[in-house]
Amino acid sequence: MTTAATANLGIVVAYLLAMLGVGVWLTRYVRSEDDYFIAGRSLNRWTICGSIMATNVAAVYLVGPAGRAYSGGAALLLMAWTGNMLAAISAVTFLPRFRRLGITTLSELLQRRYGRGVAIAVSSMWILFYALFSGVTMLTCARVLTGAFGGAEHFQTVLIGVAAVVIMYCLFSGLLAVVYTDLLQAFLIILGAVILLPLGIKAGGGVEVMLDPAKIAPEKWLMWRPAGEQDDYLTILMLLVLGLPYWFTSQYMLQRSFAGRNVEEASKGLLWAALLTGPLTLCYIVPVMVAGVNPDFQPPTDSTDSVLPMLVQKLMPVGLGGIFLAALVAASNSTASSYLNSLATLFERDLYRPWRSDCSTKHYLLVGRTVTVLAGGVGLGYAILCARSELDLLSAAWMIGSIFQPAIFVVIAGALFFRRGTTTGAWACLVIGIGYATTGALGGWAQLGEAIGLSDYPPFSWDHTKPTTRALVGMPLSGAVLIAVSLFTPSEESRETAWLSRMKFIPGGWTWRRACGYVLAVICLSQLIALAILDRELPKPWNVALYLGVLSGFVAGMLIAAGRFLPADEPETHVAAAIEQSGFARYLATGWTWGAVYVAAVVLVVVLYLVV
Repeated sequence: MTTAATANLGIVVAYLLAMLGVGVWLTRYVRSEDDYFIAGRSLNRWTICGSIMATNVAAVYLVGPAGRAYSGGAALLLMAWTGNMLAAISAVTFLPRFRRLGITTLSELLQRRYGRGVAIAVSSMWILFYALFSGVTMLTCARVLTGAFGGAEHFQTVLIGVAAVVIMYCLFSGLLAVVYTDLLQAFLIILGAVILLPLGIKAGGGVEVMLDPAKIAPEKWLMWRPAGEQDDYLTILMLLVLGLPYWFTSQYMLQRSFAGRNVEEASKGLLWAALLTGPLTLCYIVPVMVAGVNPDFQPPTDSTDSVLPMLVQKLMPVGLGGIFLAALVAASNSTASSYLNSLATLFERDLYRPWRSDCSTKHYLLVGRTVTVLAGGVGLGYAILCARSELDLLSAAWMIGSIFQPAIFVVIAGALFFRRGTTTGAWACLVIGIGYATTGALGGWAQLGEAIGLSDYPPFSWDHTKPTTRALVGMPLSGAVLIAVSLFTPSEESRETAWLSRMKFIPGGWTWRRACGYVLAVICLSQLIALAILDRELPKPWNVALYLGVLSGFVAGMLIAAGRFLPADEPETHVAAAIEQSGFARYLATGWTWGAVYVAAVVLVVVLYLVV
């Protein structure tokens, strides 16, 4: 290992130890189980924004897409950008209604609508899913470290060490530790992106290389590709389908919103995160594609997941590279910790507390921390299995996401909006939807087709082992089963009408400002459809800038118009939590701090490209 690499590794280790120290320090603010599980409902929009940015940009949705861009092009940028659109829609549709119901976990909604059995089943599935997905982020962290510093022969040892740090990090302060350290990491990830962007472009030969079709083929800039090509349009559609449960009905994502001070802070935190992450993602994809033209920047391992950390190590100055890699590793740890915290919340609130309702706060915290350790072990096992199977990060994430998420999303959406839905319909949806996906992942549908002599006929001729097929078939199948079975089983009016009426609220009125924002969002959405149709004819790589512009315009329009869709009569009374008096909350979680970070980022891009 070179001297520079040794120095950067030392910074990574010191940074991680400091984050653990922050977690220990934040325990002084954990005075109840609400502080541990939902941060005492103390988060403002900027804290929520930073936490969502750090956990979504830093881990699998940054390292994995950068690796794919190195080998296949920029198509997966739409994964992040369409996700931002879905996040904006969720912020003004589903989220306000969940907050009006006064719930802490989505399983509380399912219990009121479908009964305790369905709620327990969904909670159990989520607990398993989040445990497995924490393993994907542990795998991300280990690949960042080995990609940047070498040591691939000791990968499993590194992975186990990462898992140990993740579990310890989550044990201390729960969601409080996660969100406030995420805020720091979000700032570092932003600065790291704007440092990498000009250095990566210059390493590949400059802006002229990016514009030269002889150096980077125009096809690499295509967003919508024919079926069969790497990351084709079916992949983008799959990501759109899986984005619905991720942004609309995921306990992991909505837990930050449940921890917001009120509806407005929760919704606008999500909207700001959706707006600010668009250009940030581009800052990682473009330098990987341009620097990849230079033969000196080849990944050190067979896995393209190591491309981004390798570039950071080689291109960034000693110290800055170490700080950025440390933030990337720590944010990956935060993502894993967020999943573990969410599943601990589900277990404690939905499975354990109804059984033991008379225990002390100390007892419930112990239960949550015990579940965290056990689930972390499950995640580590999945990470080791994926590593041995040589799955890349995105494939490891899509494997489990396409099994669990479609059916669960349909059940929750049905609980909210399909008043005729019944318990029997919900059970059928879960059993058939997840059963179909699990059988497909194991190759069972192809075997069944051969056994009955119909292997050449749809659906037996489709490749159900692919996550794209499972997602695009599984969600409409689950929806059809819920509707059909519910219509043929007795209605359950007593379970649904009175409580769900709390979701209704009087939205804010129209103003000129809100109307302009709404018009902007509608125009940008129509332009997105036009861009998708004309994608192949658009000049490259300018089509990427056009996509970013219209998608960011849509989110900005929704942010401006948000007041029209949020409750005009705010029923929630915020009780200040102890953490709000800390320096983290008073100095870092403000719009002024975010503005200063972005101004510094713009200056850095210009200076580094022109001077370095």
